[in-house]
Amino acid sequence: MKMSKIQLVMTYLIVAVGIGAIVITLALLASYGMTDILKQFTVWLTASAVIGVASIVYENATLSHFTATLIHAPITAAVALCSGWILGYGDGSFSLLILRMLPTIIIIYAVIHLVLFLFRRAALSDLNHRLQEK
Repeated sequence: MKMSKIQLVMTYLIVAVGIGAIVITLALLASYGMTDILKQFTVWLTASAVIGVASIVYENATLSHFTATLIHAPITAAVALCSGWILGYGDGSFSLLILRMLPTIIIIYAVIHLVLFLFRRAALSDLNHRLQEK
């Protein structure tokens, strides 16, 4: 299916930001070494890459979107919690880590899926409109 112009722009924007983030991180590491802020950025950038690879589950045509989400969501939560642990968000307590992070993880996950749902809905609406024209 052909992407709409907004989807194409968003795709290129996301790729550009991703490549830029990696290049800037490497340049800052080379220039300043590992600072506290750079450690945070590097851990979350790595977590984003792992979650991105886990998102390939959505490309499996044999899985429903719901089943893919049931696989993806715990992986995402585990990666985020591991990242939080590495960064000391739980102050050495796994319970405190979960209490501090899990609500945010759930909210971010829900917002991302809402946006993706809206994009898919717009694409299907566009496709239906084109089919009705023929």
